[in-house]
Amino acid sequence: MLSFKLYISHLEVNEQLHPNQIVLPRKISSIWNIEHKMLGKIGYQFLTKDVEVFIDDTLPDTTIQLAPPIAEHLSLLSVKRLQCFYDYQEKMFHLGPSIGVVIGDIQQTDSLPQFGTITPYIEEMGKSATDLYCPFFVFSYKDVKGTFVEGYTFHDNTWKKGNFPLPHVVYNRIGRRDQERSPQGQDFFQRLKDMNIPYFNDRFLHKWDTHALFMKEPTIEPYLPETKHLQGKNDLYELLSRYSNIFIKPFWGKEGSGIIKVQQEKGVYKITYPTDQGWQTKKVKTDYQLFEILQDRVRKRRYIVQPQIDTLEYSNAPIDFRVLCVKNISGEWKACSTVSRVGDGGKIVSNLAQGGSQRKASTLLKEFMTEEKAKHTIRFMNELGIHGAQIIDRETDGLYGELGFDFMIDKTGHVWILEVNIKPSKGDSLQHSNNSFPSIRLLLDYAEYLTGFSHH
Repeated sequence: MLSFKLYISHLEVNEQLHPNQIVLPRKISSIWNIEHKMLGKIGYQFLTKDVEVFIDDTLPDTTIQLAPPIAEHLSLLSVKRLQCFYDYQEKMFHLGPSIGVVIGDIQQTDSLPQFGTITPYIEEMGKSATDLYCPFFVFSYKDVKGTFVEGYTFHDNTWKKGNFPLPHVVYNRIGRRDQERSPQGQDFFQRLKDMNIPYFNDRFLHKWDTHALFMKEPTIEPYLPETKHLQGKNDLYELLSRYSNIFIKPFWGKEGSGIIKVQQEKGVYKITYPTDQGWQTKKVKTDYQLFEILQDRVRKRRYIVQPQIDTLEYSNAPIDFRVLCVKNISGEWKACSTVSRVGDGGKIVSNLAQGGSQRKASTLLKEFMTEEKAKHTIRFMNELGIHGAQIIDRETDGLYGELGFDFMIDKTGHVWILEVNIKPSKGDSLQHSNNSFPSIRLLLDYAEYLTGFSHH
């Protein structure tokens, strides 16, 4: 039988103790019915140590003291705050839960680590994890050695390097599919499975995958734009015979990269696509010339084709909406934020990475509809996002803790699901107001839920 948990605000290393001693305050010992000089065990993740428990009437209620060899063996020298529950049968103190964020690469600049565009997000997460009594660190899958990993923990507003046991739970923020699928990446995830360490944001799913999943659902299908897997010129011409403007999108593109737009105007095809020098437009007259230009661009990757949605526009720029869905402490999906993104007038996409700007969804929608209708539309997008997230959960292996749903609203007010982002970007100011990301608290709660610590 397990006790309820306690929050330990001071984990102290006491040099005066014998090598196997821990000291508990009187209050904890009486709540948990623990006797002076009792023999037991203490554990942190997969590390355990036999201990003798001493009780001290002068020790503050939320402090536990450890002998240096115990703190060293359990890799707890740098941990100050955590949670603890007691297993009466095993006579075992469980400490934790540690949360690790795995990323692809860590850059070292002026002795400070850089985690790419998600650096501010991870910093905020480090602060919040401390507030929630969860030891927290970030590491690269490349730095795992056996059951330990070299990474960084956030203390006193700065990152400190350290060696950590693999955590109780891992949040997967590896930002590149080739890294996730590399032999080293696959070995890392296999190790987590072998050690029964849960991890979430299982893997990238591409646009065609998620579209195919949703097409099977009668409740979602009406909100999906017609979509084809581009396997040959007929897929392209068939769509162009019915729509004057189409988009060609890579299976694996992110932040609007690689998208090609084809417009038909007065017998001319206008092709707009990204290059290293910015967006380029070419004009051709025949189907053959069109396919020849596209073939060069689409040969190396797989693409889908979709008609352009006659979307709401603001100052002649397209608008889309991002609904972030995150799991909570009960493992249930919640819509956590809804923002609108207005494209840069010269671009064919509204992604912030491509120069788009962000507005509050309710403020922007009120330009096009009544306040009541705007509220209803946002509520509807949130519900569609949660429903879509539940479908992905049901139909795929692995765990997901957050999903970003991109929506467009056409001029008739109909809502369309554009795509699902398996690892929603954190590098822009999306839901980043007054330095707080509302999703962080939910996500940390979900991570704790996966460790079992939230159940005590």
